[in-house]
Amino acid sequence: MSRRFIAGARCQACGAEDSLYLDSESVDDRVCCVDCAFTETRPAAVTAAAPQGPDEIVRLKFPMT
Repeated sequence: MSRRFIAGARCQACGAEDSLYLDSESVDDRVCCVDCAFTETRPAAVTAAAPQGPDEIVRLKFPMT
């Protein structure tokens, strides 16, 4: 089993620092804690919605001095 520890990360369940690692054996990205056996699965990549259309262009008028 290969573990890649996440430096400086705190566990959400027990608050232990430097105890979280990425489980490389799982198919999905899973973060686990060595101290309290907390596990969390990372969500799948989220795609951002494309903008609907071009923004309106407004001419700015500056006073002449």
